[in-house]
Amino acid sequence: MARTSGKASRPRGHVRRRGNSFQVLVYAGTDPVTGKPNYLTESTRDEHEAQKILTRLLGTVDEQRNPRTKATFGAALTSWLRTHEAEASTMEGYRGYVRRVIDPRLGHVSIAKVTTQVLEEFYADLRRCGQLCDGREPAVDHRTSRPHECRVVRHKRRPGRPGPEPHK
Repeated sequence: MARTSGKASRPRGHVRRRGNSFQVLVYAGTDPVTGKPNYLTESTRDEHEAQKILTRLLGTVDEQRNPRTKATFGAALTSWLRTHEAEASTMEGYRGYVRRVIDPRLGHVSIAKVTTQVLEEFYADLRRCGQLCDGREPAVDHRTSRPHECRVVRHKRRPGRPGPEPHK
C-alpha cells in the first residue's frame, strides 16, 4: 500500500480577479539563467475564457513549448561568448560583430521573441546595406561613399565594369 503525505499537491496554475478582468497564471518552472520562478500569464475579461486560457497554458507547459528563460538575446550571446572555445583572433572578431552589429538591433529582444521572421528581417537589412543606417553607430563599411537609401536593394556592378552610378 502506497503512503500519502496528507498534503494536497500544489496547483500548477490559477485564475485571479484583477478589477474587471481575470488574470491567468501558470507556473512554468525555474528560469535557468536568473534562478527565479517563471510564470506564463494572460488576461481576459471573460471568466469562461479564463478557464480555457488556463487549460491552454497548462498544455503549453506540459508539452514544453514555453520559453525556459526571459533572458535577452544579448545576454545569451554574451554567455555563449564566455563559454565558446576558439582562437583569440576569432573571438575578438565575434565580440566585434556582436558589439557593432547584433547588440544594437537584437540585444534587447527577449529570446522568446527572436523568431525566424525577426532574424530574416535582420539579415535582409544587412544585405541591403552593410551599415545599419538607423541613427546608430556605423556597424560595417558601406559599399558606396555616395549618398544612398539603405532600404533600396541595389545590385553590385559586374567586376571590371566601372560606372558613375551604381546599377539599380
